[in-house]
Amino acid sequence: MIDQLSSGRLMKTVEAMMTTDTFPKVEAAACRIKGKQVKLCGMVKGAGMIRPDLATMLSFLVTDACIKAPLLQRMLEKAAEESYNRITIDGDTSTNDTVLLLANGKADHPYLNRMDRDAEAFQSMLSKVCRSLAESVVKDGEGTTKFVEIVVQGARNIEEAKQAAYAIAHSPLVKTAFFGEDANWGRILCAIGYSGVAIDPNRIDLFFDNAPIVKKGVGVGPQLEEKAAQIFKKKSFKVTADLHQGKSQFSVFTADFSLDYVKINASYRS
Repeated sequence: MIDQLSSGRLMKTVEAMMTTDTFPKVEAAACRIKGKQVKLCGMVKGAGMIRPDLATMLSFLVTDACIKAPLLQRMLEKAAEESYNRITIDGDTSTNDTVLLLANGKADHPYLNRMDRDAEAFQSMLSKVCRSLAESVVKDGEGTTKFVEIVVQGARNIEEAKQAAYAIAHSPLVKTAFFGEDANWGRILCAIGYSGVAIDPNRIDLFFDNAPIVKKGVGVGPQLEEKAAQIFKKKSFKVTADLHQGKSQFSVFTADFSLDYVKINASYRS
């Protein structure tokens, strides 16, 4: 294995760790720090049993930046919280969730050890790469046909927004509606209702992308509902629920449940 090491074998690594993934997932980016070009490359695998709190996801990021380990760790935690920690395929978890960021200092600029303008530039690049990689995991979920961002806003606090968002994202009835392209907004409100978050259903607004489907807990009528229903025919779309109870917001990236998901997991054995 040592004899086979070379700078041109990145894709071999990406492909070697794939399991039920249907395509390799890799992202690269660059920025300037202290006048020097800094490069970042990331890879990820994962297609099923994906949810924060241990999953089958493995992600490795490498950079030639000169950044002290404590600062680099804080940067990775921030980037992961906004990306890898916001994805779920089916709500199931596994035992080997990993994200590693390695920096070799080859860019040869003065070391960064605190958040300044240069560190912010690297943080922005890192966050964008991590988000792109995390989204690619959801898009390649087992049997996935839809990529959906669930946004819950107007919550009393971040925990309640998170609780409601995951209730929607994990509802089998909601996920099968995504697959069937059935804009059944009642299933979404039902998931919010049983999420454990105290709500006033007469305040809730619901949107598919920017199209309203529910206003103050009531459907907007056949004509507008038909327009909103067209959103479900897209490969990617956003579902936004506004609880109108506060100022907190949380988003999660998820997918549908398809016939292929059932077929894969009815016969797949580790």
